Amino acid sequence: MINCRLLSCLALLITLISCSVSQVATTSYRDSFDFSTVESYSTYGRNSAFGDLQNIKGTIRNNIELAIEQGFDENGFRYKATKDADIVIAYHLLNNDLGEFKRYNQQVKYCGYCLNAGGNSRKEIEKTLSAGSLVLDIIDPISQRSVWRSVHVLGFKAQDNSQEIQNKITNAVKTMLLDYPHGNNIS
Repeated sequence: MINCRLLSCLALLITLISCSVSQVATTSYRDSFDFSTVESYSTYGRNSAFGDLQNIKGTIRNNIELAIEQGFDENGFRYKATKDADIVIAYHLLNNDLGEFKRYNQQVKYCGYCLNAGGNSRKEIEKTLSAGSLVLDIIDPISQRSVWRSVHVLGFKAQDNSQEIQNKITNAVKTMLLDYPHGNNIS
């Protein structure tokens, strides 16, 4: 009887711990880009080429953009118009359409071999690319090229409500920003 209770408690504890463990982001960046000079950011508008690259629900798109704005604002960056910003943030929610992701990579001029700094290699980034993952890119507005990429699995479930989806996206963006090149506290 005691063994059965002990095993039940142990199983419950393992389940709780596994649910509370935050997944890590897989991030890499271009070491020649001077991230210390970045003070402002922007996102691409919905009517830009990026808005046409992916067909996702407006509510999910709003959740991602809100999480990006909150994450960057909380870390001391100011939002500016795209033409005036130091960096531009692009994002892609991976699905099973590899052609769509390939077009996104072409649009952000992604070069896995060029993003060779940070804790993760190109191969590690590619391993984490799966349906349901959020990809964030920081674009240098001068070269129009990705200089930072982070991937985080969102782990959406069919039964998730809108608040749970928003929380998963917000937590993913915050986790991704921990890997910004100048330490864990980027403010």
